[in-house]
Amino acid sequence: MSEERLERLEAQMAAHQEVLIALAAALGEGESQTVFRAALDGLLTVKGQEEDPGLDPDASFAFQYRVADTIRAIVDGAEARAKK
Repeated sequence: MSEERLERLEAQMAAHQEVLIALAAALGEGESQTVFRAALDGLLTVKGQEEDPGLDPDASFAFQYRVADTIRAIVDGAEARAKK
């Protein structure tokens, strides 16, 4: 993949993350926010790893971990923005 394509994908992902943070922060308190947060919390659980991955986790576990880390950043960003 070219460097230009990687840079474009990174910018698109950053934009999506900012939109999701704004959306989640705009939900405010109430049932909608509770349901949304519960859904996100469910996404934070890495699936399919019954054992400790050890020092060298397989590629699918590493990918799921990176996805969960990004979701966690969105949740944290939304919570911080909503408190402003």
